Amino acid sequence: MNYAKMPRRIVLCLAAAGLGIAPAAFGVAGASATTVAHHHVPSGAVTSERHHDGHGSGNDGDGDRDDSGSPHSGVMVLFVSPSGVSGAADSSCSTAAYSTIGSAVAAASPGGTVDVCAGTYKEDVVVSQKLTLVGQGATIDATNLVNGIQVTASWSQVDGFTVENALGEGILVGSVVAPVSTTAAVMSVSNVTIEHNVVTNNDLGAQAASPTYPECQAAGAVPGDCGEGIHLEGAVYSTVANNEITGNSGGILLSDEAGPTAHNVITENVVTDNLFDCGITLASHNPNAFNPMTSQPVGTVAGIYDNVISNNVSSGNGTKGEGAGVLIAAAGPGTALYDNTIWGNVLSGNELSGVTVHAHSPGVDVNGNQILHNSIFTNNTGSGDLPNGPTAAGDLATTGILVYSAALPVTITIRDNEITGDATGIWLTNNVTALGIDDNSFFGVGTNVFTSAP
Repeated sequence: MNYAKMPRRIVLCLAAAGLGIAPAAFGVAGASATTVAHHHVPSGAVTSERHHDGHGSGNDGDGDRDDSGSPHSGVMVLFVSPSGVSGAADSSCSTAAYSTIGSAVAAASPGGTVDVCAGTYKEDVVVSQKLTLVGQGATIDATNLVNGIQVTASWSQVDGFTVENALGEGILVGSVVAPVSTTAAVMSVSNVTIEHNVVTNNDLGAQAASPTYPECQAAGAVPGDCGEGIHLEGAVYSTVANNEITGNSGGILLSDEAGPTAHNVITENVVTDNLFDCGITLASHNPNAFNPMTSQPVGTVAGIYDNVISNNVSSGNGTKGEGAGVLIAAAGPGTALYDNTIWGNVLSGNELSGVTVHAHSPGVDVNGNQILHNSIFTNNTGSGDLPNGPTAAGDLATTGILVYSAALPVTITIRDNEITGDATGIWLTNNVTALGIDDNSFFGVGTNVFTSAP
C-alpha cells in the first residue's frame, strides 16, 4: 500500500484466543462462550467459533418454506412484495402485507423473519433488533442512500439479497464512528451472519465533491473508500460466507473504530474486481488496541484479532488504485493485528501481493498471524509496493506474499502455501521471523524468498 494511504486504511488484527477473552468482555448482550466450530482449517491453526440459530438459511421460492422444505416453524414470518397490501393475509409472497422492507422490519417481533419476495426495493434497511432477512430474488437498490443494509443487532442474519448502488457500504455490520480515543469499547455486535448475497457497485459516495458520509471523506491526499462492499465494524463472533462481492471500491473490510472486531469468519466468498482497494482488508484505526509501554494488546477495547479468512477467491482487486488479495497492516502507534489465520484462499491478479502485511511504525503489533495453505498466483501486478514511501525498501516485482516491518521485529507463520508465477515468492524485511518458511512450494518463481532491509 502506498505510504500516502497509511492514515486511512490501517490494518490491525488482535487475537483473543490466547487471551481467554469471553464475549461478555466485549459488552455483548446475550453472547455465549459455548459455540460450535464449522471451519475447515488445519490442525494447529487458530480458529474462531460460531453459533448459528438456523433460521433464514434460504428459500426455495414459494415464500413460506426454507431451503430444506420445512416451514418456518415457530417463527413469526412477515412477507414483503412490491405488490404487498396492508392488511393482506401475509402468508406468502402472493398475499404479502408489506410493500417495503423497512415497514416489515419495523413491524417484526424480535427473533422473527422478514421474507423479501422478488423485486427491487429502493431502501436503506436498518436492522436494529434481532431478525432474519431472507431474500428470494430481491434486489436492494440504494441509489443516493448511504447503505443498502445496516445491521446493529446481535444474532441477526442477512441471506440472499443483491445489494447495489449505495453511497457507502452495501452491507454494514455495526456503526460507523469517527476514529476514537476512548479507552472503552464503543459498541460490539455479536453473532451476525451475512451469507449468499451479491454485493456490487457500492461505495459510490467518494465521487461526490463534498461527501458527508465519514467513510467517504478523504484523509489528506488519500481519497475515501466509503467502507467497501461489506464492512464489519465493532463486530465479534460473526460470519461472512458464500457472498459475491464485485465492482465496489474494495471488497470486505474489518475495522475497529466502534470496538474490537474479533473471532469472525470470512469464508468461501468470491471477491473480484473491486478496483480501488483490497479484496479483503483487516484495518484497525483505533490507537488503543495496543499498549506500547507494556507491549500488550488491549483486546477488550479495540483491535482486529482471531479472525479466520478461509477458502475465499480474491482476484483482480486494486488495479485502478491499490489493493492486495488479503491485507493486514498497522500504521500508527497503538494499533495491533495479531493471531489471525489466512488459510486456503485462492489469490491472483491483485495490484499488491496476494497476502500483504504492513507494519509502518514503532508501537504496533502484527505478531502471531498465520498464512497457511493458500494457492497464490501472480500478484503485485501494479507499479510496486513502497510501504513507507519511495525512500524506503520497496518491492517492484510480482510477489506472492509480502511482510514489511518498518521498525519492530515481527514473528509470523508462513507455511504450506503454493506460490506460482511470481518473480518473488515471499518478500520479507530482515526483522521478520517467518516460521515454516521452508514448507512452502514454489512453481515458476524467480526467487523463492527475498530479504530486504526496511
